[in-house]
Amino acid sequence: MRSMFRYRVKLIAPVWWLTTATLCAQTSEDKVVITEATDSYVFMLSGDNITVKNQQETTYELLGNVNQTIQPHVFYGDDITIDKASCGKLKPTHRSYTPDDVFFDGTKVICFNDVLTSKHRRQTARFQRTFNDARYLARIALTDMYFVRQKTVTFTIPQSLRGVRVVGVNMPEQVTITAGQSGTDSVFTYTFTNMAAWRDEPFSPPYDLVNPCFLVVGIFKDYTDLYRWGHQLEQVDTEIENIDSLIGKITEGCTTDEERIANTYQWVQQNIRYVAYEAGIAAYQPDQPTEVLRKRYGDCKGMSLLLKTLLKAQGFDARLVTVGTARLPYNISDYPSLASTNHTICAVMGQEQPLFLDATFHYIPADYVPQHIQGRQAMVEDGDDCQLVTIPKMTASASVDSLCYEYQLDVSKRLLHGRVTRSLLGEMKEFFMTGYERGRQESNEKLLASALNDNDHNSKITEAAWADNDRRHKMAVITGSADNDHAVIASGNKVYVELNPHNNPYVVRIDTTRRQNDFYMPLLYNMVREVRLQMPQGYEVDHLPKDFMLTNEYGRLSRVYEQYDSCIVMRQRVILDKRHIPRPDIPTWNDAVGRWTDACNEQVILKQIEQS
Repeated sequence: MRSMFRYRVKLIAPVWWLTTATLCAQTSEDKVVITEATDSYVFMLSGDNITVKNQQETTYELLGNVNQTIQPHVFYGDDITIDKASCGKLKPTHRSYTPDDVFFDGTKVICFNDVLTSKHRRQTARFQRTFNDARYLARIALTDMYFVRQKTVTFTIPQSLRGVRVVGVNMPEQVTITAGQSGTDSVFTYTFTNMAAWRDEPFSPPYDLVNPCFLVVGIFKDYTDLYRWGHQLEQVDTEIENIDSLIGKITEGCTTDEERIANTYQWVQQNIRYVAYEAGIAAYQPDQPTEVLRKRYGDCKGMSLLLKTLLKAQGFDARLVTVGTARLPYNISDYPSLASTNHTICAVMGQEQPLFLDATFHYIPADYVPQHIQGRQAMVEDGDDCQLVTIPKMTASASVDSLCYEYQLDVSKRLLHGRVTRSLLGEMKEFFMTGYERGRQESNEKLLASALNDNDHNSKITEAAWADNDRRHKMAVITGSADNDHAVIASGNKVYVELNPHNNPYVVRIDTTRRQNDFYMPLLYNMVREVRLQMPQGYEVDHLPKDFMLTNEYGRLSRVYEQYDSCIVMRQRVILDKRHIPRPDIPTWNDAVGRWTDACNEQVILKQIEQS
């Protein structure tokens, strides 16, 4: 995920919280449980600044007689200080923390390493922290890597901060909420029971979409206040030495504004490597464009500011845009806080619709809007104010993976021979070309040939090559020759031909044997598979399978056959409209996949024409 906030929230939550959890009963797999946990947040006003005192106490218990290692921990950093930490007689360990796909993170973690044994079955860890700026206490996650029997979360808010409030998102049924007073302070207490441990599973939904957490709102008055805070941080030096010379090289040969925008966008995509950088104020303040150019890498803010600077130097009305991506189930206007924004892009105004450019994608053209920001609220800079807009959605035809075979049938050799073409648009182009670049330690032809083959590599692909791999163009195209000697069976005067290309990477059954989480598809997509078969002379159609069509809430699946004189055409189409498949609905999905697979595997039967 391309995000300026994505990992920032880890400062206020366990390291494991990004993985989806469901609330359910304790299981036999739970070797350690949390018997009781308390987590309190006391808000205080000091001048114009709001600080928060946080105290955590967690008791762990060993189940069974097998020793288990536990690591109680919390995060801290530039804006969060550790006041006190204890865990029996153990000494704490301090170290830096950087997630796998973040280039650098200034976050620190303090932890204890302890082993629970049959004689030492329980341990209690205590931490005290101070959030020196309450703006960074935007989101508090509730799930843990262990089953929690009871957890109490308390918020104490003084009367002077009555605009501050805590909002529960995805709250479970097993929660009791009480409100009271302590002097003039308001006290809100949430008690949770029987919260399941998370299970690390592939293709789980983003945490915020399904898991319980708290949002702290009211620190910013409204989304305009949130924008102005971020806009102030964006005021860095944007001077680029010899910028005219650089722009001249970028736009050489361009004759229209559309070409100049496309070339500038493509240049940043191709020459600046995306990295995530999370460290103190750098988590929100963009790097200077000249530094991004020097280092040849940047995060979403740095890349967007560089792109904006290059476009403005050409006279375009380019602006920074702050977005809350599809990973977040709430809007900026509803909950104006740092938890509601997690990405920065660039927009070119002055047209009927703004052109939204996300430079962290490297292979999409300028007129394609990535799926993770489609339909999302965004703050477009407008001086000291901002325009709150909704980024438009694109139709399914904007992201397509099309694979087309044109075959001749040689009955004597039991062989399908012909040409194959794969065309990729939108997110499918980005997805494929990114993987292609990462795997280029192999020969180019081998990688491209694999993209033209079926799942089991039953075809022999030769002459595989790019027909178009220009990142400025809508479509990437690969072509090659194909020989398939696994699809034809001849018996008597009949020939049985399987035309299913078996290249449907996302239309697969989901294993529910042990799965606990919902399933989240990598992309919304429009997949087209077409096979055109030229019948040999002396043969006619004996059987064409009946058309198959299935529609449900997740999309549409169809497979049809048509005959044009001596040519048979088989077309498959899968349009996925919904990525999130809840765990209870997976059997319905699997049933649809089974029916679809059976329909696609049906054979065409040809028969030899009897001579009169």
